Amino acid sequence: MPQNDWTGLAPVSWGIYRNIPFTIMGIIMVWLFFIQKKDRAFRWMWLAILLSFAFYLPVVLWADVSPMIGMLMLPKTCMYMWMVVMGYKYAKSNAKRR
Repeated sequence: MPQNDWTGLAPVSWGIYRNIPFTIMGIIMVWLFFIQKKDRAFRWMWLAILLSFAFYLPVVLWADVSPMIGMLMLPKTCMYMWMVVMGYKYAKSNAKRR
């Protein structure tokens, strides 16, 4: 519907409300990985998740003020790649055990 104004900019408050559940889940994941450091492959997963949120939240809050802040999505993506490498190492080590 045209009244949804899909092509216009949404208020920053919508971005904040939309990301509250996502941030809560991220905090829970950071805590769970931080307290359980048994798996050597996932020892630093908590840090990768924390850093990905640290790079993402400024984009949500201030990208409309300064579009250059959007460049923080690049190191956030690097954190995702680090998480994939950790998962790959874990899967590879489990494959050797079988």
